[in-house]
Amino acid sequence: MWRKWFLLASLMAGLLTLIPPSVIGMGSGALALQSLEHWVRGTPDTFEALHVHWLWVPRVIAFITGDAFAALAIFRVIVVALAVYFFLLTARRLFDERRAIIGASMLVLNVTVLYLSHTFGTELITLLAATALLYLFTSPNVQHHKLAAILFGLSLSIGFWPFVLLIAVMTIGLNLHHATYSPRAKQTYVLFGLMLVGMASYLLLEIFYFGAAQVWAAMSPKFFPPRGISLILQGLIVAVFSTNILLVTVFRRKRGGISRDFQSAFLILGVFFITNVFSREEMLQDVVILLPCFILVALEKWDRIGRMGIIYIVCNLGLFFLLPAFETDPEIALANPRRTHPIDEIAFSYYGASDFFSFAQLREEKAGEEEARSLLSRERIDSTLVLIDASTDTWLDAGTLAAKFPQNNFGWYYGQPINLVRWNGLRDTAFIRPPTAMPYLAGLFEKTFARKFLDSALAPGTPIKESQRFQFIDCRMSDDARKALVDQIIYLQYQGFHHH
Repeated sequence: MWRKWFLLASLMAGLLTLIPPSVIGMGSGALALQSLEHWVRGTPDTFEALHVHWLWVPRVIAFITGDAFAALAIFRVIVVALAVYFFLLTARRLFDERRAIIGASMLVLNVTVLYLSHTFGTELITLLAATALLYLFTSPNVQHHKLAAILFGLSLSIGFWPFVLLIAVMTIGLNLHHATYSPRAKQTYVLFGLMLVGMASYLLLEIFYFGAAQVWAAMSPKFFPPRGISLILQGLIVAVFSTNILLVTVFRRKRGGISRDFQSAFLILGVFFITNVFSREEMLQDVVILLPCFILVALEKWDRIGRMGIIYIVCNLGLFFLLPAFETDPEIALANPRRTHPIDEIAFSYYGASDFFSFAQLREEKAGEEEARSLLSRERIDSTLVLIDASTDTWLDAGTLAAKFPQNNFGWYYGQPINLVRWNGLRDTAFIRPPTAMPYLAGLFEKTFARKFLDSALAPGTPIKESQRFQFIDCRMSDDARKALVDQIIYLQYQGFHHH
């Protein structure tokens, strides 16, 4: 009987992801949709190959439905439902049905999970992998541990850092079964061998798609952090906000139980937060691994779990629905010497806009994406490299627009190294001289940023169109206007750099 209730609860959790707003999402979420659009049209790209072990599922759904967005929405339902189901089975195995339902509710209604479940970010795949590994490693059946080892190896296709962070869950399994997996035990070597098999299956696909010389380039955990922002502080904010009252669990002492087996996992994940110098996406990968582990320990430590569960859920729903959206200061796009506002003010606006997850933030992102698409749909953007800079990061990136306009090219200027743009979030190119296939250049910027720092550098008569949030600078008909725009961006980003 309990299995039917668990299946029903998991399905309801999955359907929760369909409640609006359902946004394309930023970062890897936008790239997932863009890649699927390309794959449907017969031109698979780098992102598809990087995540081939899981992206084939929405590809099959897209083949049936004919719609990449609908396919990812259905896939998201499946991923969240499976993650919740594995968590329910794990919690029941460790405790009972009542605590399992309460724990699953805490996981689904966590403020950060609620936010992520309305995007297409790879963090949801990491959540599924973490809960599946927890279920398999809490089993007394050694065959389940072997499946877990293979799954861990396959998780490399989610991303380099999710794979590294899932080592935390592996330590839980080894701690729970320390008698079986001692340093000299044969079973330990079998387990690590199966991990390598899972990794090898992915690497062989990478070689098949890219060739051996390109494997490291495809897997390399490169990142481009925002200038002048402490990602260590950002990581701590994400950690505290995401776990919120679960932090009380750390200070509750209770002898015995599973807490000790989870300590090594918490140490690994905690060190990642404290020393974090990576991107926001990597921090969120850490969060979705930490949360199910933290909730399982809380289920054991909290005596009045019903009351504490209600307090936790009310707190997280309040954060999600009542927290307003925060706008990023458009000067986040500038190097420190060019900013007219204090660095503290700019940094605070960045944290507010990027790291406080709420329903209002989702609505703001959705509205910004729709506004940009509406603005560009009225323009002839074929053969046009639309340049987007960091001032638009609150709403979208190049992958978002590339998902909506899969036949066109959009550049995201991150300014490091100098003069490079990432086309559609996938490959880099020098943006000063667009290639023959894309002879034009236009610019999409946050409106107040463009009015203050860009418009004055343009030649008189340069076509400029505006919407509520954005300014579209059309340089397609004038090489001088294009060069003036590029030179001004370089001037703002790099003091003393001269473009020839």
